[in-house]
Amino acid sequence: MKRAKVLSVSICMVLMWTLLLTACSGGKQGGDNGTQDGTANKTQESAAEGQKVTITYWNMFSGGDGAIMNQLVKQFNDEHQGRIEVKALTQDWGQFYTKLQTAVSGGNAPDLAISHTSKLAELVDLKIIEPMDPYSLDWSGFNENMLKATMFDGKHYAMPIDAHPLILYYNKKILRDLNLLDENERPVIDPGPDGFKAFLQKIKDGAPKGVVNMLLGSSGEDPYRVWWALYNQLGGQGLFDESGKKVTVNNQQGKQAAAYVADLFSSGLVPKNLPKIGETFQAGKGALLPTGVWFTGTLEATKGLEFGAIPFPQIYDKPATWIDSHSFILPVHKKGADENKVKASLTFAKWVTDHAAQWAKAGHIPPSKTAIESEEFKNLPLRQDYLQAANDGVYMPQQPKLWPVKDQLVQALETIWTGKATVDQGLQSAEQNMQKILAR
Repeated sequence: MKRAKVLSVSICMVLMWTLLLTACSGGKQGGDNGTQDGTANKTQESAAEGQKVTITYWNMFSGGDGAIMNQLVKQFNDEHQGRIEVKALTQDWGQFYTKLQTAVSGGNAPDLAISHTSKLAELVDLKIIEPMDPYSLDWSGFNENMLKATMFDGKHYAMPIDAHPLILYYNKKILRDLNLLDENERPVIDPGPDGFKAFLQKIKDGAPKGVVNMLLGSSGEDPYRVWWALYNQLGGQGLFDESGKKVTVNNQQGKQAAAYVADLFSSGLVPKNLPKIGETFQAGKGALLPTGVWFTGTLEATKGLEFGAIPFPQIYDKPATWIDSHSFILPVHKKGADENKVKASLTFAKWVTDHAAQWAKAGHIPPSKTAIESEEFKNLPLRQDYLQAANDGVYMPQQPKLWPVKDQLVQALETIWTGKATVDQGLQSAEQNMQKILAR
């Protein structure tokens, strides 16, 4: 009789554990309420039963960015001890995407990785990342501009962790001494293209000897980003036609934007071939510096530098600037995804976006309302001053060959800035070389 009771109890216990395990493994639909919280809860229930989930996470963050990300990983692991452990591996930036593609092809993909939003079209085309929609995440709290750039055919292929737009840094002391700041210590720039040139001229005429009025390279990415900002302020419609197969930059808006930037250089308002631009601004020898928000943390660590930051100025018809983002992605696994690891990965990713006020210490703009509205973010200096740039930023078009095509554009624009080609010649060359890449 006792044996029968024991056997009965044992069977009940087995059935009960089977039901619990079935509920935890579940389908891809996430929690009962269809939210990320549901996904997180399932993972945590599974871990609470002794099934700790360990995930591998690849990123390309080094320097200050790397230190902050490592802190976030440690904090997450401490808060989720016994349930989820994130093992982060920093890959070399120059080889990151090649290594990721190789890892996916070889069946050794990480569970979670980082991608630039501008790179997503290529990764989607190569079929090395999978959409996140089957896991029923709640996207309602994300910045719409950032989120839209990660979607393809209506599917979410990435979760943005930040936005890093082109903004304008300025030396407060230099501009204050020239009476070019308002009562809120923001630059007083008259509207329109002539207004911005007049502002630069005032700095050039009145600043102390050795001070550069605007630090902008005549080669590389930043002058191209300024061109992209102006091109979109003028109403430019991307780089390609609707089919994505024909380059269309040699148009009225492209020429007008290029002519404006070229005139800044040829008129002497912006000197050509400036060396060590960042270091010059840090040394207090530059009045203005247009570059990405990633420089904020470095400038804040520069002793004695009194500076401010605003969205890139509206010079033409509407506010617009260059922008890109870092985003979490789910690499494809040849043998099929381990759903517990996927859920754990998404739990970590969502946790980071909610704690992105810490990530914003490097200068980046958080992607979620939770982070934006947190006291931690509100207490960070400067970020509120350029927060609007996350909405004004115009992402590059979704094209699988975008990166090599964009490189051709940057090189062609350089010939204009350096006076080796006219605007018409430079943009005509850009279109021809970009079109060759698309045709391959």
